[in-house]
Amino acid sequence: MKFGSGVKGGSLCGMKVTLIGTGLMGEPMAERLLGARYQVTVFNRTREKALPLAEKGATVAASARDAVAASEVSVLMLRDAGAIRDLLTENGSWPNLSGKTIVQMSTIAPGESVALAEAVQQAGGEYLEAPVLGSTPQAREGKLLVLVGGSQESFDRWVDFLRAFGPEPVRIGDVGRAAALKLALNQLIPSLAATFSLSLGMVRRHGIDVEVFMGILRQSTFFAQSFDRKLPQMLARDFTNTNFPAELMLKDLHLIRAEAAGLGLDAHGLDGVLEIVRKTVDEGHGREDYSALYEVVDPARR
Repeated sequence: MKFGSGVKGGSLCGMKVTLIGTGLMGEPMAERLLGARYQVTVFNRTREKALPLAEKGATVAASARDAVAASEVSVLMLRDAGAIRDLLTENGSWPNLSGKTIVQMSTIAPGESVALAEAVQQAGGEYLEAPVLGSTPQAREGKLLVLVGGSQESFDRWVDFLRAFGPEPVRIGDVGRAAALKLALNQLIPSLAATFSLSLGMVRRHGIDVEVFMGILRQSTFFAQSFDRKLPQMLARDFTNTNFPAELMLKDLHLIRAEAAGLGLDAHGLDGVLEIVRKTVDEGHGREDYSALYEVVDPARR
C-alpha cells in the first residue's frame, strides 16, 4: 500500500469539476471543491437541493449527462449503483467519456464498481473508486478518509485532487478493493451502535448512573469513540441531527450481507443488527441519524 505524494504535473486548481449528488455528503464536498478554486458544476435529482451551491459559485446543470459533459472530472456521490446508471445512461448506453474521468465516491458493492469501471472505460473514460469514511463534519472540514481503488498511475494523477476531501487518500488496490474495504468498515457502524444501545438500555433500566457506566467503559479496551458521539442523541431521544441516515445504513447492510454470502463468510451475526436497522426504518426513523437504533433497542416507556 502506498500513500500519495502528489500529482504529477502540479496543481489541478482551476480545472472544471462536476459533482453529482448534492445531498448530505455531496453538498459539503462541493463546497470543498469551490473553496479549492475549482470551476464546479453540480447536479441533483431534486434541483432545489443544488441551488444553494449556485449562490456560492457553482453552476447547476439541467441533467447529470450535461454535468458530466461540462467537466474533465466528475465526482459521483449518489445513493447506489442503480442511481448512477439511471442518471448517466440512456437505454443502457453511456455518453462519450473520451478524455474524462469518473470518480465514484458512493458506497456500492465491489462487483458493481468493477462493472462501472468497465462501462466507463468502454465509453472512453477513466474510472476511480474513492469511497469515503466519515460524515458531514469531516466532509465540511476536508478530513474524510478517502479509500481509492484503481491503477497506481490513476491514483498518482488524481491524489492531489482527492485531497480536497481528505488529507491523505490511500490507494487500497485495483478497482473493487476500496469498495470492499468500505463495506467491511461500514458493517462495524451499526454493529457498534446496536450493541452500545443494548448496554445503555440495560444500565438505564437498572437505574445505574450513565456517567459511571461511561467512565468505566472509556477505560476499557472495547471503548469506541462513536459511543461518546452518539450518547447525547440517545439520551435525549433526538435523532434529527443526521450524520448517517438509517435508511442508507439499511441499504449498506444488504450490500454487506450479499457480499459476505458471495465470499462464503458466515454472517449470521449480522442478521440481528440488520433486523434492528430495518425496524428503525419501518418505525419512521429512516431519514434520521442511525443513533435512532436506540429507540428500537430501548423504546421509551410510557
